[in-house]
Amino acid sequence: MAVSQPVWPPGEPSSSKIFNDRKTETFRHGVRKEWGYETPQEDSLVVIHPRNPPAKNAPLYVVLHSAGHDVFSCVDCTKTVGNHDIYRSPDDHYALYLDCRKNRRDWWWGGMHSRDKGLKERNSGGNTMPVEKRVIDSVRWAIKRFKIDLERVYLSGNSMGGSGTLGIGMRHGDVFAAIKANVPAGVEHVAERLFFPPKEIPAGRVLPDPPICLNYSAQNDGWSAGHGEFFEAMEKRRYALMLYWGPFGHANNSERIKTVNDLIDSFDWLSVRKDEAYPVFTKASANNTLPWPDNLKSKEAGQVNGYFRWKSLQDTAEALELSLFLATPESLKTRFAIPEEVVADVSLRRLQNFKLSSGEEFRWEFGKEKGEGRVDDGGLITIPRLRVTGRPVMLRIRSGKKSGAASQQPAARRLVEGKGWRLDRAQPEKTGRPRVLLIGDSILSGYRKAVIKSLEGVADVDTWVNPHWQSENTNALLADLLEKNGPYDVVHFNMGLHGWTEGRIKKGTFVPLTRAYVEVLKENLPSARLIWANSTPVTRKGDTSRFDPEVNPVILRHNMMADEVMRDAGIPVSDFYALLAGRRNLAKGDRFHWTGPAYSLLGKTATSSILSALKAEDERPSS
Repeated sequence: MAVSQPVWPPGEPSSSKIFNDRKTETFRHGVRKEWGYETPQEDSLVVIHPRNPPAKNAPLYVVLHSAGHDVFSCVDCTKTVGNHDIYRSPDDHYALYLDCRKNRRDWWWGGMHSRDKGLKERNSGGNTMPVEKRVIDSVRWAIKRFKIDLERVYLSGNSMGGSGTLGIGMRHGDVFAAIKANVPAGVEHVAERLFFPPKEIPAGRVLPDPPICLNYSAQNDGWSAGHGEFFEAMEKRRYALMLYWGPFGHANNSERIKTVNDLIDSFDWLSVRKDEAYPVFTKASANNTLPWPDNLKSKEAGQVNGYFRWKSLQDTAEALELSLFLATPESLKTRFAIPEEVVADVSLRRLQNFKLSSGEEFRWEFGKEKGEGRVDDGGLITIPRLRVTGRPVMLRIRSGKKSGAASQQPAARRLVEGKGWRLDRAQPEKTGRPRVLLIGDSILSGYRKAVIKSLEGVADVDTWVNPHWQSENTNALLADLLEKNGPYDVVHFNMGLHGWTEGRIKKGTFVPLTRAYVEVLKENLPSARLIWANSTPVTRKGDTSRFDPEVNPVILRHNMMADEVMRDAGIPVSDFYALLAGRRNLAKGDRFHWTGPAYSLLGKTATSSILSALKAEDERPSS
């Protein structure tokens, strides 16, 4: 009986088992004509499911193996901590493991290195090889089959896989949110595919904004040759790079590497989203001097852009806002001396809604600094020599076009829904009505419109929907926001659901950080009436009749501690938890969110509290 040839896309798995307490499936498949293989071939890929798989929208962690492995031995490494640690996927991610060893035409993931003349002759240039196309189509297949969150797909690799991660990942910013390469064996692949100098991007060729790139390499590793040129090209193109180095050789054990450079895992690259704008830092004053190419015997560890952090706040047709800050000694424990201030040029990539064309003027504000600029020929907005410190400061960009006469009608508001985190301001401003600020997370997205409508003509309502939890950085960001957008007469605020994850709020810090948050409000808005909204219940996924046994107890503890802080401060409470605890039938079923009737109840409760505060404000004796 003839054996059928495997086809693309893969069908059902050829094997399924539990490996490391996670469901693990192997798929066999053939080729697509579009990939450009000269003859048919069979390949295998492995998918490891999350430990507790969600119904949909889990992130995807993609792994490219080294020259010493194939897809199966790569997966086998994940049994042992310390054995090629970058191969290990987080428990809440799907993981996709691919292969380039079985079929020799795929070697080096379609790239090349200086030690193999044949690879250089066969794979050089700007056109992607069949294996690179197979990698991208495999990722897209996994996204569709496993209902992956399109905005949270990440690529990683070690050695040869690190070379492939740079070469394939940097070319496909439309697929990967961020990439991380452990001791990449060569930078020729990425240099060829991105037309690094002395080449230029061909006329008419448009490359998507690349993913944020993390790379840790050793100067005493021969495979790291060329990293000086790689850094210079990334700087010239204004591509986002965090580069770490030290004399740790061609190592793959993260803990051993961190005895030399403890910054390699300090940036949360798996929190980067493809649908959010990000800053690119170049010419940073805190960058250490690279050991390539002339100081390869150096015993020093170093970094490029290793201390920068940011949060995307707003990306609308009218304005772009990001908070920029540095890691601090309190938030990042390291043997490096974290500077108090870093001066850098800042460029903006992956803009979603704020669009300006080459040559257009723009205006920018950063704390007390402000200026104007012009979009460059590559379509990039760049602000030179910003001073970034450990205190979060908002960078705001607007078009430089002069606006016409002010309309007497309110401008359309930017609606904040789903994945949008931003400050939404009432329009027009300066109506003489009281000003109200609502602060909250995605729950606020559900009831904000009801409050705005109920208070129409009574008060102007701004809303700040954000993903923050109790921290010093959050408090500093709040202070900056109030300084730029206040004053307000009433603030209805909540901060809770995003702080339940273990480790986000250190033990013993919830109460003092919450008190400090209240103090920021009082110091910046001394005349405002404050109202605290406690956090809503969390139900079981798919069973709204029961509370989630893992998360809801944390929410209850946090609510109790926050209520104590508010009681001491004399701040009334909108008891959202009690309002919905007995109405779990109104929950959406995804644990955290609620249906329209529930949001209507929250909106009515918030509105009632705000109207009471406004009435009390009117009755307050004048001084």
